[in-house]
Amino acid sequence: MSTVVITDLDSRTNSDTVENFCQTYGRILNCYIKSNQCIVTFADKHNAEEFIRASPHRIDSYGFVNATWKTTINRNSSHNQRLTTNSNSNNCRLTIRGTCEQLEEKNLIRYFSHYGHVRMCLSNPLQGFATITFDDHISYERALKESRHFLNGRSLIVEPYTSIDEFESNKQHEKDRLINERIHIENQFQERIKLYDYEKLQWNEYIARQQNQFNQQIGHYQYLLKQSLDEITTKDKQTEQLKKENKDIDDLLRQSVHDNEQQQIHLKKREEIHNQTKRKYEELYKAYIKLKDNCATQRNVEKDSISITKSTASTNSIVNKPKSTIDNVKKKL
Repeated sequence: MSTVVITDLDSRTNSDTVENFCQTYGRILNCYIKSNQCIVTFADKHNAEEFIRASPHRIDSYGFVNATWKTTINRNSSHNQRLTTNSNSNNCRLTIRGTCEQLEEKNLIRYFSHYGHVRMCLSNPLQGFATITFDDHISYERALKESRHFLNGRSLIVEPYTSIDEFESNKQHEKDRLINERIHIENQFQERIKLYDYEKLQWNEYIARQQNQFNQQIGHYQYLLKQSLDEITTKDKQTEQLKKENKDIDDLLRQSVHDNEQQQIHLKKREEIHNQTKRKYEELYKAYIKLKDNCATQRNVEKDSISITKSTASTNSIVNKPKSTIDNVKKKL
């Protein structure tokens, strides 16, 4: 990994243009613009040397640029300084987890450059993770505090970097924790099994009691049902008898109604005959009264004529008879 500084950049030139141009010489790990310079990190030192030998370069239409090696820190510093530097680097390093396409160095550097300058990017797509190192802790905190990260339409997992020793320690601690948790879960499982067996026994006894009660209730209900059926049968017979009696009563009522109708007819006929007879008797009575009156008048006439005849005869006899006979006649009269 080698770093090259490109100077004399125009202010209108961006990092994507420089990166696309430098990729013609080899794989680029990092590329960012600072003031009028661009810092380019090549993955292979030979590609960087070739890029410097070909300097100056015409990256765009704004002019030529020069390429030189980046000044490095003195490697003869003390061991404590190196430890401090490594500690600071580890404090600004993130572990990124995602897909192979997301873990490409180019994509990661472009994405995390928004949070600050990326010092180093190491990608391991086969194992599914990569590491990003920032120049300052502020950029590191800014990227870590972001709630969610998305790259190429998918989410990224961003977490603090852990060294191999810390990773092994954490791994051993996690392993012990998992073992203890497994033992605890097994104990809980055994307790749950015992509790389950006890509850199962209690439940079976409860089911047996409920089954006995259910059978008793079934027998009682069957007995009641049989009684109800017998009562229903008896009621049906009584109903049939009542229907038959009602039918007989209806027949009698119809017969009585018919007889009453016949009697009414006979009564009407008798009443008509009686009225006719009454009228006849009245007519006869009137005729009788009239005849009687006629007869009485005729008798009076005859009586008068008889009395006149008798009076004439008696007068003659009185004349012819003696005086004593005349006196007797007068007495009779």
